Amino acid sequence: MQTRATSNKQQALWQQGQRYGQLQQWRQAAEAYQAIVDHDPGFVPAWLELCSAKEKLDGYREARRAVLRAAQTLQVPPMVGMVVARRLRQFEALPEMQRYIDDGNLVARIPPEMMVDMATFFASAGDHAMTLPWIEHVLKLRPDLAEAHNMHGVALMFAGRSEESAAAFERTLKLRPAFSNAYALLSRVAKIDAGYNHVDILRRLLSQPNLPAKDEVNYAYALHNELHELGEYEDAWQALARTCRARKPLQPYDHARTLAMFDALRSTFDAGFSRGAASGNASGQGPTPIFIVGLHRSGTTLLERILSGHPDVADAGETYTFTAQLRDAADHFCRTVVDPIIVERAHGFDYPAIGQGFLESMRWRSRGKPYITEKLNPNFIVLGPIAKALPQAKLLHMRRDPADTCFSNLRTLFTHEASYSYDQVEMADYYKAYHDLMAHWRGVLDERVLDVDYGAMVNEPEAQARRIAAHCGFDFRPDMLQVGRSSGMVATASSNQVRKGIMTNRGGLWRAYEKHLGPMQERLAGHGLI
Repeated sequence: MQTRATSNKQQALWQQGQRYGQLQQWRQAAEAYQAIVDHDPGFVPAWLELCSAKEKLDGYREARRAVLRAAQTLQVPPMVGMVVARRLRQFEALPEMQRYIDDGNLVARIPPEMMVDMATFFASAGDHAMTLPWIEHVLKLRPDLAEAHNMHGVALMFAGRSEESAAAFERTLKLRPAFSNAYALLSRVAKIDAGYNHVDILRRLLSQPNLPAKDEVNYAYALHNELHELGEYEDAWQALARTCRARKPLQPYDHARTLAMFDALRSTFDAGFSRGAASGNASGQGPTPIFIVGLHRSGTTLLERILSGHPDVADAGETYTFTAQLRDAADHFCRTVVDPIIVERAHGFDYPAIGQGFLESMRWRSRGKPYITEKLNPNFIVLGPIAKALPQAKLLHMRRDPADTCFSNLRTLFTHEASYSYDQVEMADYYKAYHDLMAHWRGVLDERVLDVDYGAMVNEPEAQARRIAAHCGFDFRPDMLQVGRSSGMVATASSNQVRKGIMTNRGGLWRAYEKHLGPMQERLAGHGLI
């Protein structure tokens, strides 16, 4: 990554850092890179290597500081600039990433292939309004770029433009007929019928020998979705079972670890600790956050669409902004919303700082509105820390029938989350763990948590919307019920469904596969959930 001439001493230090890194002697590597930047603070590659070494040493704060310092130097080669932008995204430093890209004129200096990668930074950060015109600009430059057409399809899907999205994925497949991700996404937005489907193609692709696991997952998932739409439920089940078998080894799940962490959360965040907001919390500085939590596929996207129909509410979608504050407080990296180390260190956190850091990070997403939603489903795990750090936050919990929720998880292909969702028994066990943890949060947080029932929401939407608005502190507006509106982006597995309005026919879908769902049903019954 070294990109410019340096002194002999710096070259020697660089070589030392590289050698120590190869030996995984990260402390010595960090010392070498620190010595370089102490002498030459503008040498960005050394800052990036220092960031990586500090990350290996589990020094979250120093790693973050290193990449923020790297971002102060704008005139760097495009490849280096892309690494800096990617790192800023990983640390949830999104306003800093935006400034870095703009001030360094990075877009004008990178080839179209890199522009696609950069668009994913903004898409993953929830800035889909920027993603769509950006990708359309790339396609003008490189209409032969399959990745750009695929990303175009994703952006159109999130914008609710399903037919255009399907057409973009079809263009992707014309350029790259075996692009497995495009088939998986296309199966979510296309209108499948006897005259238009890809069943034969997908079966042929799945028959290939030595198929990479990722491709097998995507092809089988797409086949399941299309067969489901065709009403061929037996074959659809076989395709879904193959999806889960192929995906499960890629995302192994440890239920004992989950239970131990949930137990630790209950022990740490008891009633006294969770309710006792530390003095100095700047409750009025920034938008009032509305946390929407619940299991995936429980209706949280519908709830956010209802809320964002109010003119005072900005929808931020799913972010890891609160998790980033926990990582900083613990000085520890974790790949999920929380992990045992963060829970172990939770008593020593500066909760006012966590709350203020969250509000500052979310302010740019709020677009000047007084309320902002945060819809990361697994935040149900950290409701205690959220309540303590943000005493002004509104907490909404979406709950849905256990069988409906579990089956909907089983037939959803998640990007990173929900490793428990590729096995019927593990899915049911996780539902039980979630159910019990939510019971704890209700007990310790009293009326701060408002339960919203999915069935009630779809059957009596106005009554529920009024109840929710009152809990959040604003008046009900009729526009809140227009969830099928074209405005706004929806970047979840429900992006296509929610545009169809409030639907009352989504329950009981699992019954078409009932004879195959014995393990899940028996486990749920054993837990006393059905």
